[in-house]
Amino acid sequence: MTELKCKLCGSKNVNFLFSEERSGVAYNSYHCEDCDLYQTLGDISDVSPDYVDLEEGDLVGEHVFIQRKSKIGAFTQWLEEAKRLDPGLAAGERRSVLDIGCGVGGFLDFARERGFDVYGFDASEAQARVAQKKHPNVRHAISMDDYMAEFAEKPRIDFVTMWDVFEHIRDPKTLLRQVRQYLTPNTVYFVSVPSGKPTKAKLAFAKIRNREIGLIPWEHVFYYTPSSLARVFADNGYEALKVTGVAPYVRDMNMHEFVRRNVHNLLQRTPYAFQICAFAKPQKV
Repeated sequence: MTELKCKLCGSKNVNFLFSEERSGVAYNSYHCEDCDLYQTLGDISDVSPDYVDLEEGDLVGEHVFIQRKSKIGAFTQWLEEAKRLDPGLAAGERRSVLDIGCGVGGFLDFARERGFDVYGFDASEAQARVAQKKHPNVRHAISMDDYMAEFAEKPRIDFVTMWDVFEHIRDPKTLLRQVRQYLTPNTVYFVSVPSGKPTKAKLAFAKIRNREIGLIPWEHVFYYTPSSLARVFADNGYEALKVTGVAPYVRDMNMHEFVRRNVHNLLQRTPYAFQICAFAKPQKV
């Protein structure tokens, strides 16, 4: 039997947490006690199966809603921090942004309306087609190299964003190093991910209710915590400028949603935020 090791720090000090099944296959989640990363270990597909197999007919109103209107507060939070990190942007200078895993283009809509030149690619062919109808620089691509090969003249990238994508990436080290080749020293790289910090509490609550935890470990193969998110950038040629909680993604208002938003807001600026983000720049050589 192959000995299990953490995919971030290489430690063998990984503890089994739970298992969930998809199509009769069990996927096992572990926690690294050394770097505080929650992760799926064992055999997993190279790409997220539930995502890349989507058809255009699957992209109904709710799917579009969660990629744009649901995240307006978080998009606005990103923009405010981007202006703080880039005085030129704050002064009205034109900037470009590349959204990796752009989906149907919800964030690209937001950015273009605010004067950005927008670029993006997605592993889902159906979603890339939808986004490309509004944003001609969008392509269907699996990697940064594949995307950039589409351009005779490589575009200048001032900002990179990944909204709820980084936790799906099977090999984050290769991604970060590959993307870095196309960045300027001042490019700001941003990711927003569901946090691993509440995982043990979620697991305990699921056991009380006699339910699966529902963390889809075949899709979300990593659940980063603030420290492990900063580390994955630092280990791969970046300086983590800020790691913090993310403004809640909203849903239609009802009593449950009222409580959910208030809990998210209460925890947003604590280590136990449900959604976290990182801003980083390439390390100086």
